[in-house]
Amino acid sequence: MKKHSKLIGAAAAGMLAVLAVAAPASASTYTVTYPGPHAGDLCTDEPNYCDGSASFVRDGEHLLVWDNNADGHSVMVMYYRSDSGNTQIRDWNQYGYGSRLDINMSLPESGWVEYRVCLGEYPTQTYDMNSCSGWLHESAS
Repeated sequence: MKKHSKLIGAAAAGMLAVLAVAAPASASTYTVTYPGPHAGDLCTDEPNYCDGSASFVRDGEHLLVWDNNADGHSVMVMYYRSDSGNTQIRDWNQYGYGSRLDINMSLPESGWVEYRVCLGEYPTQTYDMNSCSGWLHESAS
């Protein structure tokens, strides 16, 4: 009996939680996983260095946003995409420490994204400008 419950416990601990997130009206789809902290290509700035981070993955056009600190703040990614004109988009990882928001952007192969990452408060949709990283421009191909 003890061996059986250890196996069940190990299997449960090894599972990766996945949460589907309702998407706003856009070409993007959203998924949340809990892989743990990760320093992305961009990190929030001092004094909260890398409490939030983001990376763009060309293969499949995914913008990933991590919450790396159990500080009660949400992580916001602000971006422009080649197929949305001058519209600035803000997406929030409000899912807590260790979570990763995966934004599947479905960009055209000749497309691009320009993004930065900041800390903020999801309920009020406000962010700390001093925590924001610089901007990074990446092409989809």
